[in-house]
Amino acid sequence: MNVEYDEIARMLPEPGDPELSPLRHRQLKEHLMRETSARPRRRRRIRLVALLAPVAAGTAALALTLPSLLGSGSRQENVSYVPAPIIRVPAVSKAKVAPTLARIADAAARGPAADAGPHRYTYTKSMVESTRPTDQRTFGGPVEMIALHERQTWIPLDLSKETGLSRESGQETTLHSAIDALGYRQLAALPSDPAALLDRLYTRQGDRDPGRAFDQIQTLMSEVVVPPATRAALYRATALIPGVRVVSDSQDALGRKGIAVAFDKDGERTEWVFDKTSFAYLGDRDYLIADSDRGKAGTLMSASAVQTQTVVDGKGHRP
Repeated sequence: MNVEYDEIARMLPEPGDPELSPLRHRQLKEHLMRETSARPRRRRRIRLVALLAPVAAGTAALALTLPSLLGSGSRQENVSYVPAPIIRVPAVSKAKVAPTLARIADAAARGPAADAGPHRYTYTKSMVESTRPTDQRTFGGPVEMIALHERQTWIPLDLSKETGLSRESGQETTLHSAIDALGYRQLAALPSDPAALLDRLYTRQGDRDPGRAFDQIQTLMSEVVVPPATRAALYRATALIPGVRVVSDSQDALGRKGIAVAFDKDGERTEWVFDKTSFAYLGDRDYLIADSDRGKAGTLMSASAVQTQTVVDGKGHRP
């Protein structure tokens, strides 16, 4: 069923007390838009989409699903907004894709493996910024930026037995696992051959759309510790996706310079940013590459910068 954007918008609650936090509001709308609309559209960056319960296509099922997506938490108090910045749209290179991702994969393969024992969590502390529509009852139109702020997450290595947790802008939210989400052991069991791995990802998503495959790889590795061999294989599989390009001069949300692996779709570009020397992952950013109703080319839609990522012994524990 093709659910129109305005129909979904009418199902979201009117502002009130309690209300959805702006960040949660953005995540819900983008998740519903992606899961229920048949229109091809580039998704904005959504952290932890694998930990959001899937949404049914019918409107009745959609309404029943909403509470399970909200999690539990306190009202967000410390959110500020700024105009979305406009950056220079950089040039991209096809020729650099294979050697760049090979170096990134080699660096990932040298990373330490995690002890996937019970009650172990990936702890990630990041600085993040993202946009929302200026008119909160629409899915299009001009956007404003939720200003740069800290985000902390605890994601269980065993998704079948534990829930996750996020803390962001004064709000604490419980994260629930989707049926097809992959924990540490499931990630370790993925094929190590890049071509076979990419075929597995296409099977998981039900088609061979390259943009969805790029997004799926990003989702699998977002805010979680991935077995080094699997992370390396995912990067090598990324090099096989048609349309992947390299941006030689990029930066994360904190302005740290790097090289980026990029994909363009529907007038928007997603970049994964890596250090140019160590090839360690720094963060990501999304921005418009063509003028649209949301803004001019170069309008930054979201960005992140990972500051700390490690495995801890319990939800809420810090290194």
